[in-house]
Amino acid sequence: MAKIKKSLVTIGIWVAAQILVTMIFMIAATVQGKDIYSVLAPALLYSDMLVIILLIAIRYCGIKELFKTVPADIFLFSIVFAICGMYAAEMLSSGFDIPNALEEQFKAMSKSLSGFFAICIVGPIMEEIMMRRIILKEVEKATKSMWWGIIISAALFAIIHINPVQVVFAMPAGIILGWIYCKTGSLLVPICIHILNNTAAFITMRIDVDSDFTISSPFGVMFTFILIFVSAGACIWIIRRYNKIRKEQELQEAAAQVESEGDGSTGELVE
Repeated sequence: MAKIKKSLVTIGIWVAAQILVTMIFMIAATVQGKDIYSVLAPALLYSDMLVIILLIAIRYCGIKELFKTVPADIFLFSIVFAICGMYAAEMLSSGFDIPNALEEQFKAMSKSLSGFFAICIVGPIMEEIMMRRIILKEVEKATKSMWWGIIISAALFAIIHINPVQVVFAMPAGIILGWIYCKTGSLLVPICIHILNNTAAFITMRIDVDSDFTISSPFGVMFTFILIFVSAGACIWIIRRYNKIRKEQELQEAAAQVESEGDGSTGELVE
């Protein structure tokens, strides 16, 4: 219970920091006669940077933990699994008329360098620390269940995005990112995937692409099934790879134990 309270307090600090910094920037913009939308990007950037520094300072998340590496093949297949799975979910949701309530705000943010760093770099790092390292892990410890941690963190991940079209996409994305974090034990992998996804979205907003390629389009269904098939294949490969690694570790431990027992045995003197 104490750990859950600590997590809730940390989320509260994050939300409070965003509100406070955004209010300061909006007041400054109003006084200077600037467009309020123009300060959203720097406000988000500075508030997230502030909380990241705070979390590292209080040792809630260490630098080594952020940059923990995994084998290159697992890293590559994790990206394939996540990107294909996330965009399959987006294709499926494209068949519904879901409002994009914050479209203008995001377009305004995509026009600045601070918007790029807020959306594509600092934002993903902050969200992965909060959702995966803090929420997922603490819920998993409290419930003794990895899947409760994944689902609850994914639900919160969806809720914080507020925008309906993002909420629908963020829930399956959160589940995928959570599973990858639990499997790899590294924040670096979901952070990189999150950065890739947000960068693609940023570029799309930047060049103002309005695609009609949806689940209802002629090739939409086929493309969605291809994405699902590739994502499922990558997921199965990751599971088998980790099963192989675990068996190799068990064999090494068993061999080391046998060797240790052999070295520790003493022979009897025979006359």
